[in-house]
Amino acid sequence: MTEDAKKQDQLLETTDCLEAIGTIKSCKNLFFFVCLICLIVLQASFWLLVTNHIDLNSEEPNESKIDQAIKTIFMGAASPNSVDSNDPNAKPADPNINWQKYSAKLAEAKLSFTKIGWAIRICNYLLIISSVIYAMSLLFGMMVSLVGKLGGISHITKAFFISLLFIVVLMPWQTLFRSVGIGTIFKPIELLSNWQVYPDANIFSKAFFYLRFVGLPVVSILLLLWAQLKSMKWSKNTLKRLGIVA
Repeated sequence: MTEDAKKQDQLLETTDCLEAIGTIKSCKNLFFFVCLICLIVLQASFWLLVTNHIDLNSEEPNESKIDQAIKTIFMGAASPNSVDSNDPNAKPADPNINWQKYSAKLAEAKLSFTKIGWAIRICNYLLIISSVIYAMSLLFGMMVSLVGKLGGISHITKAFFISLLFIVVLMPWQTLFRSVGIGTIFKPIELLSNWQVYPDANIFSKAFFYLRFVGLPVVSILLLLWAQLKSMKWSKNTLKRLGIVA
């Protein structure tokens, strides 16, 4: 009778650990993707500015140039290529000409810096919150593994400390300590001011400009992917220990 009760307790503990791991995995994966998408949006904002696809002077119109170009494309695509009925030798127009013309308009279209600024602010807010919750999810996973003796402690511990390093690289230290340090997160005015002085800067300042706005985000993305990879190995080991997967 005692052995049956002991087996039942072990089964309940295993079920509780499995439910906890499932919740932690869902939370971890959700905030991983939020962080990754926000970092990609920040990089896209930078390259839109560098490639001259952001209008720094004009105010936001009621309808953006991209929307106008897309509307023109579909209007042009909807109307068939007509042939002059009075000229029997007339040839139908090349359908690729219109698409080339409108694709060129799309390439020349520019976004308002006000919209880009709002996108940067929203991504900054989401990055700070999501990175902290992501690290906390890894910490809770490590605690569940220790209490339930589920294995994979080395993987989840490494993932947790890598996530802490990710937060350190991510945070906007230049806002708090001015010239002491910098972080991956940047404000719209910071990006704009650095870009305006870029043409007159020397070679070292230009190299630092790209290291600041490209190098740090790349390092952040690599750290985030590294932490996620370690956490995936931990999840696989715990499922093996619980007998869920072979």
